[in-house]
Amino acid sequence: MSEQATITTLTDDECWEVLAAGSVGRLATAVGGDPEIFPISFGVAGRAVYFVTKAGTKLVELVVNNRVAFETDAWDDTTATSVVVKGVAAILETDADLAAAEEADVEPFAPDGQSIWVRITPTAVSGRRLRR
Repeated sequence: MSEQATITTLTDDECWEVLAAGSVGRLATAVGGDPEIFPISFGVAGRAVYFVTKAGTKLVELVVNNRVAFETDAWDDTTATSVVVKGVAAILETDADLAAAEEADVEPFAPDGQSIWVRITPTAVSGRRLRR
């Protein structure tokens, strides 16, 4: 018996449901033609992706080139789902921006005193679901 896999393109709302249910993803940056991928804890509020970080490579790269991609996924025995957000990253500094970030309810995977909030404002969101 042959099993046929099905691939479904997610709607915008379905993509945001997957994002809202997630907590760990990967941030992709590119500076000087060199791509980098960083695992991050994240949260979603108001159709934006938020994460908290500290000074280091990730932050420097966001300052040099604020165009980023972000991906999160989910899977079980029969289904794999992936959502990719392309957008613009901004370091948050105003009280209003920081209050919005707090609504994202980010729980760092490894709390280590990180204190710099970043928001990814999407320019494109896409997702796919594969079922066996």
